[in-house]
Amino acid sequence: MNDGPADQARHSWPDRVAVAALGTAIAVLLALIATFDYGRDQGIYAVVGRTILDGGMPYRDAWDFKPPGIYVVYAAARALSGGAQWGIRALELGGLAAMVWMFCKLAHRWWGQWRIGLWAGFLAALVHAQLDFWHTAQPETFGGMLSVAGLWAATDRQATRHRWPYLVCGVLFGCAGLLKPPLAGGGAVVAVWAGWQAMQSQPAPGRRPNRWRQLSRPAGWVLLGGALPFALCLLWFWARGALPALQETLLGFTPHYTALGWQEHQLVELVGKALLEWLLGYCSLITAGLLLTLVLWRRLQSQSGIALLLGVVAIQLLGVALQGKFFPYHYAAAWPLTALIAAVGWWHAWRLAVARGRGAIALFCLALLGAGVLRTATKDVQGSFWLRSARRIHLYVLRAEDQPAADGLATVADVNAAANHRLAAQLRQRVAPGDSIYVWGFEPVLYDLSERPSASRFIYNVPQRVSWSAEASRHELIDELRSCPPAAIVVASKDTLPMVTGDLSDSAQALQGFVELRQLIGQDYRKLMEIEDFELHLRRQ
Repeated sequence: MNDGPADQARHSWPDRVAVAALGTAIAVLLALIATFDYGRDQGIYAVVGRTILDGGMPYRDAWDFKPPGIYVVYAAARALSGGAQWGIRALELGGLAAMVWMFCKLAHRWWGQWRIGLWAGFLAALVHAQLDFWHTAQPETFGGMLSVAGLWAATDRQATRHRWPYLVCGVLFGCAGLLKPPLAGGGAVVAVWAGWQAMQSQPAPGRRPNRWRQLSRPAGWVLLGGALPFALCLLWFWARGALPALQETLLGFTPHYTALGWQEHQLVELVGKALLEWLLGYCSLITAGLLLTLVLWRRLQSQSGIALLLGVVAIQLLGVALQGKFFPYHYAAAWPLTALIAAVGWWHAWRLAVARGRGAIALFCLALLGAGVLRTATKDVQGSFWLRSARRIHLYVLRAEDQPAADGLATVADVNAAANHRLAAQLRQRVAPGDSIYVWGFEPVLYDLSERPSASRFIYNVPQRVSWSAEASRHELIDELRSCPPAAIVVASKDTLPMVTGDLSDSAQALQGFVELRQLIGQDYRKLMEIEDFELHLRRQ
């Protein structure tokens, strides 16, 4: 890619050093991401993905309440890796690398300078790495990548002469919507932007019907493309007889779960919180870049590109507010586009520093480092981003076989990676391949680690613990366990999930109120051992 007319300055040694430094930083950050293990959610998606590869269907044969797109992604990852956890990280890294390339293309189109895209790639990779294993490889992660791809398709020069770029854009945003429904709304923003650009590019005002045709033509193709993934998904579920299960879960269970975040809150309050956390709650390099873009607004060549990015980000943040949970990964789709906006500010500040000489360059580098260490997006895990990164580098460069150290980096709150591996080893030893197990808790990764199937479609017990579905789902679970008794039952404790279940009880406490399951375990199973917060029960012979 060559520099466009917007940047005719000769790129001196500071620019070449900056490009090399940014490229190296991106490579290091991608290497760190490659070391991430599964968290709790990733274990859920992996088990449902395994079910798909085994011929089953989400919701009907392996229950979770996320949209169906993420399970297809994990099924593809498992097909790639043979079930190993590196498969999803390989897809993630491929998406991040492609996103950096698309950033460079978008930056060249809008601002005539592809190096802005390299800055954006660095910022996006940085915040991604800072989110750590727990908040990455999530639906929003891949939805953000698809959103960038949708913008790349819609802003292609062919889009002004042909229809296919808008159709492709719609398909990409539609796929993003299958990962997280609000993300599909980004396609509507692109459609309006493209129509407005077409109207503005007319040589003469023209007749009003023609102007409205210019406005509506992109919208029609984006809408058609956006509908295609949803139509194909519904057709897939219908053909496999799983449409009722999808409807029961996404239209029955999920609205009640979402409502937990709305208790005693108004939409304006939720939107305000999402906006403030996006601006101030995560990576300070992103925040500083946004401020620089605002300060240097008049210097920008293409303000319409920034407006488009902000419009799509606004839809994404509205989706965060509507969920009402404000988990860090809920913002993951917004960071790539936010990084591109912030990169514009950092790039222009860099060019000003280069123009003023070595002293200004030194001050710029100090400001960059200072902003980098001020605040990171790392939350919910033990240790800072910098400490955890040093540990990862030390572990995977010098001590690659140190499983306890790796487990320490994959442990969060009540999720103990070492205990999960120990329990999975016991299950592999004591349960024959092909025999089923059941985990009464919120650790479905045990099915994956032990390589044993679940005796129930309920791969974790949230449906049996929440007020709106407990009665029906408990009856169904007991029927499944009685008709196909598992060889082992695991009972978890200390897994309180108030943001999910709406109360402070854990699985062991919930079991006391589930008389049928408690009696089944007491009569047909014997307690073998305890491992951390797990009890392992084997079926009596």
